[in-house]
This record gives sequence, C-alpha cells and structure tokens, in this order.
Amino acid sequence: MSGMIINDNIASMNAQYNLNRTQEALAKHINRLSSGYRVNSPADDPAGYAISQRMGGQVLSYNAAIRNANDGTHLLQTASGALMTDNTLLLKMRQLAIQAANGTYSDKDLKVLNQEYQHLNSEISRIARVTDFNGMKILDGSHSEFKFHVGIYTSIDDRLSVKMGKLDASSLGIGSTKILDRSDAKNAIDRLDSALEKITQVQGSIGAIQNRMEWTIKNLNNATTNVQASRAGIRDVNFASETAAFTKRQILSQSGAAVLAQANLIPQAAIKLLP
Repeated sequence: MSGMIINDNIASMNAQYNLNRTQEALAKHINRLSSGYRVNSPADDPAGYAISQRMGGQVLSYNAAIRNANDGTHLLQTASGALMTDNTLLLKMRQLAIQAANGTYSDKDLKVLNQEYQHLNSEISRIARVTDFNGMKILDGSHSEFKFHVGIYTSIDDRLSVKMGKLDASSLGIGSTKILDRSDAKNAIDRLDSALEKITQVQGSIGAIQNRMEWTIKNLNNATTNVQASRAGIRDVNFASETAAFTKRQILSQSGAAVLAQANLIPQAAIKLLP
C-alpha cells in the first residue's frame, strides 16, 4: 500500500514485530549464557531435553552403582582382614599340634600346650561372632552369600556375589580338637589342614571378587565420564557462538528501537499538509 495514512502505521507495526522477536531471542541468549545450558526447558529443544534428562538419570544411576561397589569392597576388606587373622591363628595352632605330636613332652607340658591351643580355638569362634559390617555379621553364618548390585539395570550381569558362610571353629571342623596326647595332636593336624584349606578357598573367592570390584569401579567411572560428555554436548551452551549471537541480537535490538522511533514519527508528516 502506498500513500500517506495515519490510522495504521504499517512501518511501525513491522518495526515492533521485528523488535519483539529480537527481544525474545535476546532473552533466550541471556538465559543460556547465565545458566550455561543451551537447553533449559523442553521448549528449547524437545528431543535434546528428553535425551539429556535420560542421560542425567544414567549418571545418577552410575554414581549409585559406584557407591555400591565401594561399599561392597569395604565389606570384603573387613571379611578378608578377619580371615587373615584366622589364618594366623590356625597356623599357630598347627605349630602347637606339631610340638604336641613329639614324644618329648610330659603330660604337664601337653596340658600347657593344650591350654594355649584351646584359647586360640575359642578366638576363631569369637572372631566369627563379632566380625560385622554396618551392623551385619558376616562370618557367623547369618549371611551365607553377599550380593552386590554394581550395575544400573537388573540383569544378572549387574550383580556380583560371594559366598562365605559360617566360619567358626566348629564349622571349620576343629571345635572339638585337642592336643593332650600324640594321637590327639595328629588328629588336630589333619583337621587344621582342612580348616586352612577352607579358609584359603574363601580368601581366594573374596580376593577374586575384590579384583573384579576394582575393575567394575573403573568401568563405571569411565561410563559415567562418557555419558556426562555426551550430555554436555547436547545440553551445555557453546559460549563462543552464543556470545557472538548475543552481541548480534544486542545490535539488532538497539537498531530496532531506533528504527521504531523513526517509524512512529512518519504519521506526523501528515500534519505539515494541513493549511
């Protein structure tokens, strides 16, 4: 439409429309630069927002799995320390039994050796009763198997387990042993060897799971880093490009405001036509 009109200032309307769009874009740039995120709401990027939220959930799950693995490692370390003590006690008991099997000791000597032997025997049972982690007894048989959830899903591959069972003197087969004569001593030696083998097997299982825990934690940390990096690529703002766009919108806002002021003056030219 050409000609001079005053009821509808089309130039001013166009200038207002463009200035409003510039201001809206400028507000988005400010929001992104102040928050550090390119995607602050579903409206910014629906698909990107959904993906970033899902990845955020993965990161939280990975962190929980890492904590589980660390807690499991600490439990295994507690059990391993107790079993190392048991192993030392059993070796000392075997040493006493070897001494008692020799024919050079009197009955009085054997009673002294047996007294020490029985104290060591009782200590093994006491360790089984008192060894606990987070209020849970781990060697008294109340928990025959410990399962550790070290993944972010629910499959069997997301769990590690280790069996320990009851490891007191009776369960090890040495509860009733004594070394009051050579026959008793020889029987004790055989039973102590079996007990040492059982302790060693449990220690081996614990050690193997501890090693797997370490590798699991490393893998979980690596997965967490990769997911966070992918999420950052989707959600985080590129400050270089965003700052450039922000500067452009600032210039357009200033020029748009100036143009709008000039457009609003156009109808005033009609006054000059009046006589």
